[in-house]
Amino acid sequence: MIRASIIIPTYNRADVLLLCLEAVSHLNADPSTFEVLVIDNASTDNTKKACADFVKAHPNLSINYIFEGTQGVSYARNRGLKEAQGEFICLLDDDSPPTPEWLDSLLRPFSDPTVGCTGGQSLLDFQGQKIPDWLQGDLQGLISGYGLPFTVPTEVSRWEHYPLSCNMAIRRKLFGELGYFRVDLDRTGSQALAAGDTEMADRIHKAGWKVIYVPDAPVYHFVPLGRLTKEHIYHIGRGLAESHIILTSDRNILHIIRWFASDTWYATRMFFWFVMARLKGKALWFDDYMRFWMVAQRIPFRVKTILRGHS
Repeated sequence: MIRASIIIPTYNRADVLLLCLEAVSHLNADPSTFEVLVIDNASTDNTKKACADFVKAHPNLSINYIFEGTQGVSYARNRGLKEAQGEFICLLDDDSPPTPEWLDSLLRPFSDPTVGCTGGQSLLDFQGQKIPDWLQGDLQGLISGYGLPFTVPTEVSRWEHYPLSCNMAIRRKLFGELGYFRVDLDRTGSQALAAGDTEMADRIHKAGWKVIYVPDAPVYHFVPLGRLTKEHIYHIGRGLAESHIILTSDRNILHIIRWFASDTWYATRMFFWFVMARLKGKALWFDDYMRFWMVAQRIPFRVKTILRGHS
């Protein structure tokens, strides 16, 4: 019986995909208990051949290559869900190789029948590159760094604590009950929307299931040089602002006014803390600036939504 289906979406990154698959081949879990679904999201490089060669070299693993022509990571994950056979859906990114204990640790909390979702750390792997001084703090979350200050599996219920889709497991039956990943909340090409995973975890929590953070189920997330720039941080921050607008879209004028007022109030507060950080000479003042900037970005998006919906 296949207990877990590991879904790995990939797009034009055959080299890092192979590193991820190699790490999967070294999992401590019994290979007969899991399958791997590589979802090629319309790659134009040698992903298909690289995957075929890997499958040939690892006959003990159940690896299925699946082509999904509609661009978008949620389309890829949802295609994997339709093909999966396991009781649990385990999600990895192609640039997030797991540690040997990852799968066993991630699945262990499901012995509690009230657990619907688990997730573990995403440890950034800078591959020997120098980390800019301004990127030493909370901004690492914008390049997929994730970890919570718990040493034992712990239930979480706050949006900012929910696991990321580069390291996440969900009972497969919940997708039938609650629906698949929203395709309007995740990356498509150069678009940097990024909330499909946390929205799914929030949906699971609101349906009465536990979401568990598992500290001993880490993956390593590769950080290429191009992500160590402020331009990339702004790009991701703008995508998060857009994602928030999509999540809170509502044609009810009272709700729109409430969200507009909330954004304005939080932007004002964040600007105050940014100014204080600069006045105090805080080394990581850019963290405070980005908190302000990301909330402030929502205001013009909110205005556009109001004008578009009531023109």
